[in-house]
Amino acid sequence: MLGNTLDYVVLRALAHDRNKATEEALAARGDSAINPDQLDTKLPKIIGRFEGRFPIDPTLRYLDMGCGSGEFTVALARQGVSQITGVDFLPRFVETAKANARAAGLEDRVKFVCHDLRTWEPEEKFDVLLSFDSFEHIDTPRPFMARMAEFLNPGGRAVLAFGPMFQSPFGDHMQEFFKVQVPWRGVLFSQDAMLRVRREYYRPTDPATRYQDIAGGLNLMRYSEFLEHARDTGWKFDYLRTNAFLDHPVLRSLSRAVTSTPGVRDYFVHNVYAVLRRA
Repeated sequence: MLGNTLDYVVLRALAHDRNKATEEALAARGDSAINPDQLDTKLPKIIGRFEGRFPIDPTLRYLDMGCGSGEFTVALARQGVSQITGVDFLPRFVETAKANARAAGLEDRVKFVCHDLRTWEPEEKFDVLLSFDSFEHIDTPRPFMARMAEFLNPGGRAVLAFGPMFQSPFGDHMQEFFKVQVPWRGVLFSQDAMLRVRREYYRPTDPATRYQDIAGGLNLMRYSEFLEHARDTGWKFDYLRTNAFLDHPVLRSLSRAVTSTPGVRDYFVHNVYAVLRRA
């Protein structure tokens, strides 16, 4: 916006270091993204946003792609899913996920694997592919959407819920270390300035100089690009909803109008809920 130096000066004034931690400290701490006590209320809300199109069936085999620390994987097992595998490439997430499954007594239903999904070769196919709050972190999303088909049994489906999208108001995923929240930060300020402040005030042992390279990664995918990737890699939508957190009818109508307008929608699509099948 103002150049790297001035952008840095502005962002530094807006940041705090209360959540500063090294990657080693995070691994030792074993943090989960959500408190297990919240799962009983959050998961039904997420399932409800799919308006009856989210299958919960003990006879189906599920794959949780980018499972993180496994809270939703375990929660789905508690809901009745009897065969579910969670995959993530960050070891500290997978170790926490295994601990969550042990604590819930569900190790017979849940399996966790530490691997990069782009190169992982599963021993079996799956009926339902899941991705919760991780699709915006998958590098090279277009080739990955093509590869998803290799994980799927015939007639299977992919259930995706992800966001915030990078160009949406808080798509930089960096709210935790700013004391003043400026919308569209990732669009307005230079990448160099943003990641310099991130290193100094949030993750001192993560040397990333690109959003794609930070621990967890951000692929910078726009909503319009997601739609193109799905179409061009052979998927069709059984269900598609944006900004599903908006419950008021007026806000939902306004959101639909804005997010269906090319050239504008990429800046206002916060999250996406989608069910896809092979075309």
